[in-house]
Amino acid sequence: MSRRILFSLLTLSLIANVVLVQKQVAHNDATATTATTSIPSTDERYKDGMSYPLLRVVDGDTVIIGVASDAEYVRLIGIDTPESNISASGPECYASEATKKLKELVQTTGTVVLRFDTSQGLRDKYGRLLAYVELPDGTDLGERMVSEGYARQYTYDLPYGRTDQYKQAENDAIQNTRGLWSDKVCATK
Repeated sequence: MSRRILFSLLTLSLIANVVLVQKQVAHNDATATTATTSIPSTDERYKDGMSYPLLRVVDGDTVIIGVASDAEYVRLIGIDTPESNISASGPECYASEATKKLKELVQTTGTVVLRFDTSQGLRDKYGRLLAYVELPDGTDLGERMVSEGYARQYTYDLPYGRTDQYKQAENDAIQNTRGLWSDKVCATK
């Protein structure tokens, strides 16, 4: 074999090994995240039951909070609302209503309380914190959005701690044709 071909084969082999090692490391990291039994305590900025300043509502299932001198996106565990940022086709049906409703629910408070769920991990694949978001009076914003028909109950991978109550809230919204479940809203669901 010529030296050039041998060098090319060795280079390809090296690249293939690097890719395999990276995949294994990513798999091990994902497995470790899934297997954890508690939210990592190494980052003291995130404590279960702690209040955080609410900076902005992004859409019906995402808010931005202030943490130290940073802004953090928080994805509400257990719900999914219609997307407002679908590029070519525009927002999904009922997206603006869901965003408006979440803004309405938080308008009288400057803070929210985060409750973490060990079954979901600390962050999603986009780097957003995953938490139940509550008002200072204990109102669960996710459950409220589902019960009023502005969101669907959503289980991403593993069931979360409030799955049953969110499913019940969704069933109630469907039975009472509230929000997304109204015959007057969104011809296709």
